[in-house]
Amino acid sequence: MAIRTRKHAWATLGVVVFSAACTGQVGSRTPTGTGTTGAAGSSAGPGTGTGSAGSATGTGTGTAGATAASSLVGLPGGDEPTAHLHKLTASEFANSVQDLLGAAAPVGMVEPDDVVAGFASVGAATVAVSPAGVGLYEGATGTATDYTFSDPTRAAAVLSCVPTSATDTACASKALAAFGRRAFRRPLTDAETMRFVTLAQTVAAKAGGTILAGVRHAVWAMLQSPSFLYRVELGPPSAADGGRLKYDGFEMASRLAGALWGSVPDDTLLDAAAAGKLATAADVRAQATRMLADPRVHRSMVAFVDDLFGKLELQQATKDPAIFPGWTPTLRDAMQEELERRIDDVVFTQKGDFLSLYESKTTFVNAELAKYYGVPAPAAGSVGDGWGAATFPADSPRVGLLGSGAVLAAYALPQRTSPTARGKFVATALLCKSVPDPPPGVPPLPAMADASSTLRQKLEMHRMAASCSACHQLMDPIGFGMETFDGAGQYRTQDNGHPIDATGTLDGKSFDGLAALEAAVHDDAVTAPCLVSKVLTFAQGRKLSGHDAPALDALAAAFAKNGNRVDQLMLDLVTSDAFRFVTPDM
Repeated sequence: MAIRTRKHAWATLGVVVFSAACTGQVGSRTPTGTGTTGAAGSSAGPGTGTGSAGSATGTGTGTAGATAASSLVGLPGGDEPTAHLHKLTASEFANSVQDLLGAAAPVGMVEPDDVVAGFASVGAATVAVSPAGVGLYEGATGTATDYTFSDPTRAAAVLSCVPTSATDTACASKALAAFGRRAFRRPLTDAETMRFVTLAQTVAAKAGGTILAGVRHAVWAMLQSPSFLYRVELGPPSAADGGRLKYDGFEMASRLAGALWGSVPDDTLLDAAAAGKLATAADVRAQATRMLADPRVHRSMVAFVDDLFGKLELQQATKDPAIFPGWTPTLRDAMQEELERRIDDVVFTQKGDFLSLYESKTTFVNAELAKYYGVPAPAAGSVGDGWGAATFPADSPRVGLLGSGAVLAAYALPQRTSPTARGKFVATALLCKSVPDPPPGVPPLPAMADASSTLRQKLEMHRMAASCSACHQLMDPIGFGMETFDGAGQYRTQDNGHPIDATGTLDGKSFDGLAALEAAVHDDAVTAPCLVSKVLTFAQGRKLSGHDAPALDALAAAFAKNGNRVDQLMLDLVTSDAFRFVTPDM
């Protein structure tokens, strides 16, 4: 791990603030023992146990039904256990700053996330912060701390003790140690505490300085430290577990807060870590149950939904105003929020079957989106934020997650639809299929096609090229099922003057139209285990490998047994050995 130092404005005061230039991966560490053979559900068992598939916490080789979930989603092999640092994603950074400094603290722009394997959390384990990024962190944390500490009332709300003078060392130490424990996700050493106290007192002693301004500068320094900007989770060898690399209490607090809240731990979680109450699966389940009942859990679900369903693609989507005059930035944002609310409602309010979303006609709309969809607008004041539940009529062609405007518009082009892009999204994000990138020199859609040809006809001609056929066969037959919706997500019946043919195939099953496509996705044997693998990837912050197969199989079996409930999946995941022990990675 290489960490470069960067002199800050206060470095002349004897305080060096480190830039966040960690490289992410810190190398392999091999267990000193081979472990014991525990049953499924026991934290003592190593990866070679023979636990049943019905337990998501075991490390056995059981399968989800007749076919192992891991074989359905095609996990590659892996190497020795590798520990990582995880740079905070942009959303984790914003959540953490506001949890530490107050929900109203402004959070400025930071470097964009690097999305790997579909998730920013995976990319965060492999990237460093550029010199320009360091400056962005300085500015963002500077603005946030200035807001909080410019008002004594706001400052008092985030400090355990407010020092009254520069000589009030006891209070300053208490306040900065408590704040630092949450920011660093572990207790500060005595030397660290004194370094920040010295900074605060030095700033306070300057002409015109105050102790509150000094504490603000100390907090500002903390929020630029790698100990805040990176989650440090290395997993020391556990003698009680045969030398396996097991995350210690504070590392587990960090992992739980990251996976469930997308933020820093609260004091309750850190107190549990300090008391050794995160050592067992039962301990973790008790804290995770509490955390899933906290409103902060919704932020993590939003981050997962945004990555899985392509918020970045939607944000970057442009639409020709001459063809799609109703398309606006506010409509685009409403479509994304609709998708987030729809999934969050099923997971945390209804606590229902996630797969039911593929056939549901219930959604959430604001006034603009309701008008676009042709459903009644929410009653004034019904929710308080302009949003309300809506149900599409029984005869409406719009149904399920694939009928949401966010998906239809994100995977389309500025002037037309794209069965290829839509089909690729379904194949890769929802069914975990591997679709190769297009080879160099791929020809455009056939120029010789008749001017009156439909897009389907052009794509069929395109697939006649040997270099195009194999990949397009994986995507186009799926995407054709969404062709009755245009590039901005509006229903249509014709393409270039011809009735739309929305027939297609999914894993050999024929369908006709969006509703039938949604039913095919709902019924596909891969859909549920694929979702489990995506949740596991998001929570772990790394690509999955063959070493994750036992955990994936057990989690998928438990997911099915629990009625495809994602809230229960999250509980099973964070209490599993896969989450509590360092797992070999790719």
